[in-house]
Amino acid sequence: MRRRLSTYHLFTVLLLCARIISSSSFTAPKSKHHYHRRKSAINVEPSIIGGIVVATGATAAWWIGGAKDRENKANFAEYEALQRERESLAFVQPKDEWLEEELSAYNGENNESGPILLAVKGDVFNVWKGRNFYGPGAEYHIMAGRDATRFLAKNKLEEETKEEKKIELNIAERANLEVWYWTIRNKYQFVGNLSGYDPKATEM
Repeated sequence: MRRRLSTYHLFTVLLLCARIISSSSFTAPKSKHHYHRRKSAINVEPSIIGGIVVATGATAAWWIGGAKDRENKANFAEYEALQRERESLAFVQPKDEWLEEELSAYNGENNESGPILLAVKGDVFNVWKGRNFYGPGAEYHIMAGRDATRFLAKNKLEEETKEEKKIELNIAERANLEVWYWTIRNKYQFVGNLSGYDPKATEM
């Protein structure tokens, strides 16, 4: 709305200046060799009027550009405020140790704005920022609220059978897990350690 008003004001000023210039008139020459320079009806040199028009246009253009910049800053401030609110709603108090049973309460199903926890290689992370990946109905939701180590190592989104769970991870799966671990660690908040984790099960 401000931009439209600014454009309207610019057009009005330019139109007024154009009328002033068009209303200028010559003074009858006194002789063949003497003449008066043309002046506007308000006794201002046309060159000055032209300068006013240029200056007015430049000022108006600056104002319109400034209005856009102010609008962008306001939108960014609004976005930051929304992010702080989301972060506050998804906060969970970090602690030294988590039981895997405790994680199940933070799978995103009980609170659509709350924290989402998962464990990888004995570390527990709050992955609420990746709600579109780990939230209810999302592709990786099966990993939420539990130890996701073997899912990530095997690149599988299906439950393992009891027999499959007894098989140790091979070297390729452990290497794959390492990549996933550092991706998640660099992206999400660390909130504690998983109780009972055996590092030998995933070490290279």
